[in-house]
Amino acid sequence: MTDSAMPSTKDAFRGIALLRRWIFTAFVLLQTALGIWGMILVLPYHGSTAIEKTILITFIPLYAFVAAGSWMALFGFYLRRRYKNRGDAHSLMSRFADRLPTTKLVKTAVALPIYHEDVERVFRGLRASIQSVLATGQGEMFEFFILSDSRDPEIWLEERAAWLALCNDLDLHGRVHYRRRRVNLKAKTGNVSDFLRRWGRNFKYFIVFDADSVMSGEALVTLVRLMECEPKAGMIQTVPRLFNARSAFARMQQFVTHLYGPLFSEGLAALQLNEAVFWGHNAIIRTEAFMAHCGLKSMRGFGLWRGTVLSHDFVEAAFIRRAGYEVWLETAIEGSFEESPPSLDDELIRDKRWSKGNLQHLRFFGYERGIATAHRMAFMNGIFAYMASPVWFLFLLFSTIEVAQFAAGDINYFPDTRSLYPNWPQWHPQWAIILVTSTLVTLFLPKVLALFDLLVFDTGRRQGFGSTAKLLQGFFLENLFSILLAPIRMLAHSAYVVQAILNVTVRWAGQNRSSEIGWLQALIRHAPGMILAITWSGIALYLDANFFYWTIPISLSLLLAAPITVWLSRFSLGDHWRTQGIWRTPPEQNLGDQVLVDFAELDMPPLKPQNAPNWLNWTILHPNQARIAAALAPHRSGAAKQASTELKEKLMVEGLHALPSRKAARILDDADAVMQLHQHAWMAPPDDPWGRQVDHLTRLICIK
Repeated sequence: MTDSAMPSTKDAFRGIALLRRWIFTAFVLLQTALGIWGMILVLPYHGSTAIEKTILITFIPLYAFVAAGSWMALFGFYLRRRYKNRGDAHSLMSRFADRLPTTKLVKTAVALPIYHEDVERVFRGLRASIQSVLATGQGEMFEFFILSDSRDPEIWLEERAAWLALCNDLDLHGRVHYRRRRVNLKAKTGNVSDFLRRWGRNFKYFIVFDADSVMSGEALVTLVRLMECEPKAGMIQTVPRLFNARSAFARMQQFVTHLYGPLFSEGLAALQLNEAVFWGHNAIIRTEAFMAHCGLKSMRGFGLWRGTVLSHDFVEAAFIRRAGYEVWLETAIEGSFEESPPSLDDELIRDKRWSKGNLQHLRFFGYERGIATAHRMAFMNGIFAYMASPVWFLFLLFSTIEVAQFAAGDINYFPDTRSLYPNWPQWHPQWAIILVTSTLVTLFLPKVLALFDLLVFDTGRRQGFGSTAKLLQGFFLENLFSILLAPIRMLAHSAYVVQAILNVTVRWAGQNRSSEIGWLQALIRHAPGMILAITWSGIALYLDANFFYWTIPISLSLLLAAPITVWLSRFSLGDHWRTQGIWRTPPEQNLGDQVLVDFAELDMPPLKPQNAPNWLNWTILHPNQARIAAALAPHRSGAAKQASTELKEKLMVEGLHALPSRKAARILDDADAVMQLHQHAWMAPPDDPWGRQVDHLTRLICIK
C-alpha cells in the first residue's frame, strides 16, 4: 500500500480498547462515588447548604482525577505482571517482534527544531545520536535537519559553526543540514511546516527531536522498522526517560520517571492502544499523512482561542487518527531520552506555556468533528491537569468559608426552607479520617506498587538504582518533596490558568537547562504565595485551632517555597547526593545505553578561542569564517542589494558596534557585501576601528 492510499477503516483493536476503557471507567466511577459519599458524611449539613454544594462541586473532579491516575498505574502494574515485562501483547513491538530484524529501512529524516538554546548542549546530544546511528551500520538511511528559529546572531552564528564542525568531524556533508528561518511564524509548528514544504516529500518518515533529545541508533532504526511493518501507523511515540540530571531538582525528576514511569506509561498505552497521543518529540511520523491531514490553521475564535495553536502535538495526533491512521505509544522501545529543567521555577516557566496551550484544546474537544473519543478524553485530561490547581484552590477557599461560618456562630438550622424540622449540623471526625486516609492511599499506592514491582519482579532494572537502602531512602525523600512542592505548583498553575483565560501573551523562548536559581529571583517569584500562606493560616488559627492544623502542610510549603526552590536548584547538592547514591537511576550506571556513554564522554572542543571577539565580529574578520558566510549567503540584486550596500557602507565607516547586533547581522544576507566588508577590515589602516580589531585579533590567535 502506498502512503497516498487511505488506511483500512477496520479497527482490529476497537473491541479490546472499549473493554479496557469501560473497566477502567467503572473502577474510577465506583471509587469516586464512594469518595463523594464519604465527603457528604463529613460535611456538617451533608451537602444540603449552598457552600457545601460548592465544596462538593470542587471535590468531585479532584477526587476523580486522582482516582483515574491511580487506576491507570494499577492497569500498568497488572499488564507488567501478566506479560512479565515483555509489553502488552497488542503493542507493535509484541506483534512484530519476529519481523523487525529482517525489515528493511527507508530514507528517514530527523528534524531538530531549536530556538535560542544552549548550542553546546544541543550539538552534544545530536552528535551522540548520530554516532549511535552510524554504529548500527544504517547511517546512510538517515538525514538530519537542524531547524533554527534563533534571532540573536550570537546564537545562530554559533549554531552554524557547530553544524559545520559536526559535518567536518564526521564527514557528513550533505547528510546533516542547517536551515535558519528569517521569519519565525507560528513558532515550532511553523518551523516544522517549513521543513516539510522544503524537504518532506523526499522522506517517507520523519522523526522529531527536541532540543534536549538524545536517541540511540537502535531506537531510531526500530521506529522506522515498526512503521514499515504497520502501514496503518501514522505516528509512533516513544517514552523518553530523563538523563543527565545535575541539580537536586532534576535528579529527583529523573528518579521519578525511572521508578514510577513504567507503570503509568504501560497503563496509558494499554488504555489508548492505537489512539495514543503525540508528545511533540522523540517520535516518528508518516510524512505524507502528516502533510495531508495535520496542517493547523490559525484559530478564528476569541481570546486564547484565537491565533496559533500552542500545544499542537495532541491536536496533530487527533487529526492523523481522524484520517484513519493509528497512533501508538510504544513503551518497550529503549534508548529514548530527554532532560529535565534544573529547577522548579524553570519547570513552572515551561508549564505557563503548556497551560495556555492545553486550555486551547477546549475548542478541539467541543467543536472539532470526527475526533476519536480517546483523543477527546486526552484533551480533557490535559486541560484538567492544569484546571485541577484552581479547582483545588477553590476547594480550600470554600472549606475555609464553611469553617468561618461555624466559628462566627452563623449556624442555619433550616437550610431547607421547605422543611418543618431543624437540620442539626453533625460532625463525624472518624469519617474525615477515613476520607483523608483513602485519598492518601489513592495518591501513594501507585508509587508503592512501582517500588514493589522493581524490588520483587524487575531485578535486572533494580541494579540501576543502587543498593536497596539507597533506593528506599530516595523513595521516601522524593515523597517528602512531592508533598512540599504540590502546593507551590498549585498556586502557580492557578495563576497561569487565570492568565490564559485573560489571554495574557506567552513568550516563546529557549529554556534554561544549566543555571541555578538565585535568592532574589526566588523571593520575588514566591512572595505572593508566602503572603497568602501567612494570611490563610492566621485566619485559620483565629477561626479554629483544629482547622489551623489542617492548613499547616499547605501553608508551610508556600512559606518555604523560595528556600526549597533555591536549594533544589543547586548543582552542588545534586552532585553531593549523586556521590551518596541518593536518587541514582539506570542512565547514571550506563546500563546498556551506549549513546549516553558517548554523550558524557564526547570531547567538544571550543568553536573559537575563548579570548576571540564575539561571533558577529569573528565571522566578519576571520578569513575562513568570512568565506563560509559568503558561501552560505545569497547574491542580492535590486532593492535588497541597495539595502545591503547602504548597510555595508555604514558599517565600514562606523563599525559593527554602530548598530544593534541583529540589524548589523543583516550584512550576512548578502554574499558580496560580506566579502567586501571583510576586505575593508583587513585593508584598514592601524588607527582605523577596523584596523585595530584586526590587529587585536592577529595578536590573540594565529590564523592559518
